[in-house]
Amino acid sequence: MRKIIIKVLISGVFITLISSCGSQPTADFKWSPQTPKAGEKVTFTNTSLDAKSYSWNFGDMSIGSEVNPVHIYKNKGSYIIDLSVHNGLKSDVKTVTITITD
Repeated sequence: MRKIIIKVLISGVFITLISSCGSQPTADFKWSPQTPKAGEKVTFTNTSLDAKSYSWNFGDMSIGSEVNPVHIYKNKGSYIIDLSVHNGLKSDVKTVTITITD
């Protein structure tokens, strides 16, 4: 009898773990100003859905985990930005290129 109870508890914990993995997040963001200049503040607005944590890579060796970060690019050029969003074991990534002018 005791073995059956243990198996039910183990099964119940496993089901709880699977159900707590969360829904599939969708990564998305926009920025302002749309055509930023070197040295100017760029405000990123996170429009992701169902995410609980965020990982930003700004493409200039800088990273962040804020929901809506502000970043300054020191030099003109094109930078590849990645936003990774997570919800439990599920994740999504959005990648865009931003052009910084003089």
